[in-house]
Amino acid sequence: MSLPNLWQRIRNTARDRSPDVEFQAEIEEHVRLLAEHYRGQGMTEEEACLAARRQFGNQTLIQEDRRAKKIIPVIESLQGDLVYAARMLRKNPGFAVAAAVTLTLGIGANTAIFSVCNAVLFKPLPFYEPDRIVMLWEQTATGAVMTVAPANFADWRNESRSFSEMAALNPNSSFILPSQNETARLAGAAVSSNFFSLLGVRFALGRNFLAEEDRPGANHVAILSYRVWQERFGADRDIIGRQVKLNDTSYTVTGVLPADFRFGSSAADFQPRNQGVVDQFLVNAPGDQFDIWAPIALNAEKLQRGTHPLRVIARLKPGVPLAQAQAELNVIATHLAHQYPADNRDKGIAAVPLKEQATGTVRVALQMLLIAVGLVLLIACANVANLFLSRAAARRSEMAVRVALGAGRGRIAQQLLTESLLLAGIAGTAGFFLALIVISVLSPYLPADLSRAGGVRPDARILAFTASISVASGIVFGLGPLFGTARAQAGEWLKASNRVAGGGQSLLRNGLAVAQIAIALILLIGTGLMVRSFVKLIHVAPGYRSEGVLTGRLSLPRSRYPDNHQIAVFERGLLEQLEGSPAIQSAGFTTYLPLSGSDNGWAFLIEGRPPLPTGIFNFAKYRPVSAGYFETLGIPILRGRSFTRGDEREGSPWVVVINESMARKYWGAEDPIGQRLRFGSATWRTVIGVVGDVRHEGLGGEMKPEMYVPMEHAPNVESGPTIVVRTALDAGSASAQLRESVSAVDRTIPVDRIETMDQLLSRSVAQPRFRTVVLAAFSILAFVMASIGVYGVINYLVIQRTREFGIRMSMGATQTDVLRLVLRRAAALIGAGTFLGVAGAVLLVRFITKLLFQTAPVDPLTFAAVPVVLAIVALTASYVPARRATRVDPMIALRYE
Repeated sequence: MSLPNLWQRIRNTARDRSPDVEFQAEIEEHVRLLAEHYRGQGMTEEEACLAARRQFGNQTLIQEDRRAKKIIPVIESLQGDLVYAARMLRKNPGFAVAAAVTLTLGIGANTAIFSVCNAVLFKPLPFYEPDRIVMLWEQTATGAVMTVAPANFADWRNESRSFSEMAALNPNSSFILPSQNETARLAGAAVSSNFFSLLGVRFALGRNFLAEEDRPGANHVAILSYRVWQERFGADRDIIGRQVKLNDTSYTVTGVLPADFRFGSSAADFQPRNQGVVDQFLVNAPGDQFDIWAPIALNAEKLQRGTHPLRVIARLKPGVPLAQAQAELNVIATHLAHQYPADNRDKGIAAVPLKEQATGTVRVALQMLLIAVGLVLLIACANVANLFLSRAAARRSEMAVRVALGAGRGRIAQQLLTESLLLAGIAGTAGFFLALIVISVLSPYLPADLSRAGGVRPDARILAFTASISVASGIVFGLGPLFGTARAQAGEWLKASNRVAGGGQSLLRNGLAVAQIAIALILLIGTGLMVRSFVKLIHVAPGYRSEGVLTGRLSLPRSRYPDNHQIAVFERGLLEQLEGSPAIQSAGFTTYLPLSGSDNGWAFLIEGRPPLPTGIFNFAKYRPVSAGYFETLGIPILRGRSFTRGDEREGSPWVVVINESMARKYWGAEDPIGQRLRFGSATWRTVIGVVGDVRHEGLGGEMKPEMYVPMEHAPNVESGPTIVVRTALDAGSASAQLRESVSAVDRTIPVDRIETMDQLLSRSVAQPRFRTVVLAAFSILAFVMASIGVYGVINYLVIQRTREFGIRMSMGATQTDVLRLVLRRAAALIGAGTFLGVAGAVLLVRFITKLLFQTAPVDPLTFAAVPVVLAIVALTASYVPARRATRVDPMIALRYE
């Protein structure tokens, strides 16, 4: 029986659940003939049919007996094959362990990465019909997207007809919750009253906001996260309707969110696709989430277009495609640009599916890793296939006996395939549990972008994936021996039973070795590019000195710190308190810490310059800071001076410090010191200094014009400033000192997110570091497997040609000649694999271009160094069996002929 016939028989056996039509017709014919016989004896039609069926017997039992006779031999055959396969694996433990470990590593790596991809990319978002939810952004003429102005949001919601609902979120909120033990700062967000209904959230307790609660003055209601309800309110089910004190104001609790609700709590979630705008709520440390939700309460009469604090989500109406909605948004954007040219000229609206928004920054990286582990599995299969080929050669006598006794090629193929699938099943089971262990160990170290993967749990999709690649692997590495047996005749088996396999299998083994080298080289070149890119990234100067700097976020309630002046008074008091400590070298305040994700910007005018055309404006990021900020972070003063305490006092002249990029872009060779500019108010500000550029948006981000203003004179200062302290103390002691100093000024003010600038800097490169390290680990594994594969092929070559080497040496060949002969074969395999690998890498590296920083996809150094290193190691692996070939005793080699 041939292999295709075997497969057809198994498939028919599995699928045969209905009675056989022909057999049923035959039964009916027998019953009909019996009925005719009885009618001939004088019975009526009804009596004859009844007697015939009674004599023939139960037709259903006859059908089942026939089916059992057809199925049972196949089942028994498979059962016997499994028992025999298990016995053979126990009989050859070295082979079984080597093959199982190789496959376990390959399958485990694939399952681990697939589990992460499943959690982050493949699983639907936990909202009602998430495919219909999109995020809306304002879009500039250059294609960059940014957050939304409140007035624009109101117009979008009123004019659009493609969306059933549209809601806004402002994440820049925090709430102070007093308690007997400590005052806690809780992260919060302000949302439209229909925000949760748009997402389809079912509350654990209570209700959603009402429309009338989403108005100024009526918005002192709050919804709690499940976590804060558990930890801060003891899971009290009577919390609904109770008033709690937040920011010195009473809020009525209306609901508690479900335990699994999560929205925008990691660095990768719902971030603008370009890196031009990064939001505070998007860069919370792993584990952070919004604890308090309040109505956004936009004042319809005071909506602005100059500030952009909102993130907007919308739900498409049933049957409305995204393209149709985008076309409508384009019309709305054009209308607003004509109606409000000062703020909306050349601005569009970008609609991005929520799933794409949540995974955009990590999708390419995870797809790259998934492809990489797939290639590792191919190398593992090639290695195991070589092991099976070697074992098949050793079992030729056994196969010869089987063929001589009448076993067909299909029967032998079934046995060999059963062995490979059993081994793959064992490896798949071990790989599955290995993947779970790896995920659980690595979860705490995953970057925030992959925080959803920390909750990986085995599900049907992961189990199906593991089973599928296990079966596929078993078939793949079992094909080599099957191809060898499919064409074998009994005579050939008997002739070959006393010699080693020849040309066909050798060609297959060589091809597998070449494929392993090529695949390993592709992975190694990709890793080399990623490593060079990452090294360049971490060596980028951030523009400040991070060592010895501690940061902490403060929350000042608006009820006691209602304006910039009150905030500045508190900050000066705290700075004086800190400066009294000999362990504190310097300290300062900022609203937007480098790499924290907080950002804002303003259009500005330069005094004495002609008016710009409508819709064209000067623009720069702005950052409120205090005196001592530049000195604490070590930001160099290039020209002029930095802020002093005198610049912060009420009534002092308004001043501004700009960065080098802003000076270069807007003043060129002209000295900006003494020039005046205006933004956020009617007051002109004098440029008093130029500081070095700081990479606020990440080490790989571009330098942009920035201006710094004293806290006292800054527009829209948030009530949550961040303090920076330079100290010689360790982080723990410095944290205690900071908390003590804050408590001395105002004991009700909580300090949270205390961390060093080094930690913040490290977290900013967490994703490129993760993908580089993981890819490097897989590439090294592939490299080792490929080297072992080359060793196995050359070792088999030496065994196969032992007699030839003996003859050569008996006829005068030296050990060097034999060594050169074997290494030449190894070099040919390595050369072929290197050529294919380099060609494949050239074709594939373009897919990782987006992940590279200041590194060309076809980097000459990487493409030159990696093949050389791989060739040297592979040749070294080949030297061991080659050296053994030189020690062949000609007499012993010839004795077996």
